Amino acid sequence: MQRKSRILRHRSGFAMIMAIFFMIVIATLLTYMLASTAGTAERTTKVYLNEQGQLLAKSAVEYALLRVSGVDRSGPDGVLGTGDDTCLRNLFIQYPTTGAGAIFDITVRISYHGLNIPGCTGNGTVNNLATPESVGTMLIDVYVVDNPSLNLDEPISYHRRTIQKL
Repeated sequence: MQRKSRILRHRSGFAMIMAIFFMIVIATLLTYMLASTAGTAERTTKVYLNEQGQLLAKSAVEYALLRVSGVDRSGPDGVLGTGDDTCLRNLFIQYPTTGAGAIFDITVRISYHGLNIPGCTGNGTVNNLATPESVGTMLIDVYVVDNPSLNLDEPISYHRRTIQKL
């Protein structure tokens, strides 16, 4: 009888060691899973913001085209192409709101290329193109950058260049 109780006591100690080892293994696996989940969430956020920046660049090009098409290039006497420079050259947009709540700063720069673009003179206009196909061409550069107040470890910066006809 004494022999059995001694064996049982020895086995219960072994079971305790196995239980502690099992708990350590489970805790290690849970720690790894938690770290992996946090890393995945961070990468997903970066991909989301990058894709959003690219879509905003496309939208900014369309918005610039809309704004250019709405500019009245007629001079003071009502004749198209006379008078002061009336071409839209720069746009600055913040998304989704302006000020401190902005996530992205979007800068649009437009340069005009071609001979005798109505209403466009001065800085940013190139009039030395001799081919008729080049008349009325716009070069639109869009720069999308994240707002520095976000404090991202890898800042988002995207540039899109588009050539459009007037």
